[in-house]
Amino acid sequence: MNLANLESRVLVNAIAPKDILASLYIFEGQYLLRYQENDQIFTKFISEEAVRNAFCHLPVDSGFLPTGIVRWGSTSKRTFIVKFICPASKNKVTFAGDTQNQILSIPLPGLVLMGIGCQYFLWAVKTKQFDPNARVFHAPFPNINVSGGICFGNNPVPDASSKTIDLVWTLFGRSPFNGDTVAGKSKAFPSDIRKQLNDLHKQQKRSYPLRDLVDYSNRHKTIAEIIEFTIKSSYDSTTIN
Repeated sequence: MNLANLESRVLVNAIAPKDILASLYIFEGQYLLRYQENDQIFTKFISEEAVRNAFCHLPVDSGFLPTGIVRWGSTSKRTFIVKFICPASKNKVTFAGDTQNQILSIPLPGLVLMGIGCQYFLWAVKTKQFDPNARVFHAPFPNINVSGGICFGNNPVPDASSKTIDLVWTLFGRSPFNGDTVAGKSKAFPSDIRKQLNDLHKQQKRSYPLRDLVDYSNRHKTIAEIIEFTIKSSYDSTTIN
């Protein structure tokens, strides 16, 4: 028998009702506080934030956040962070070759990088600034699955935080892309996004052709919706698909 549990039960049974100043009842999605004041018993529902503040005596400070961070938070299991990457004309990306890797300089659309735990996601938008209501598109890269999840291969990635998100973005650009999950990310080249990226490199294009981006799933039409879905999914599993 667990001694700690035994002591807890004995302690609870020994407490007289008059000594209990307050009690908290936890229901699904709701918190009910029962407390005593001036010999009267009161009950009221309270928010999750109020419960969190009551049990957390240490201040929370994110520190100075890197450029582009638009959201940061934590679930009961892990920390999440969202970074907006502005459209840019020259970005170095690496492609795996038969004998040696090839480095391309390409323009990119606006991108939203999200980390939750040690999993990372990338989506594209057509806006120049972050807009939670912006329509979401598939990021125009190989090695990203249909949910936006990034495959880093054998490269280890750190847990998501404001201190690691820029490192992860750099790692993404430097890790050689292969031929995995290349389809469905370009209207001009539906079978292989690498052909589009190679064309942009050869033509020295300064902006990404936004009309070529492919719409994301009909279930989640905005970047806010897909972020909320990803956070919610993290409560239900250790791996988000």
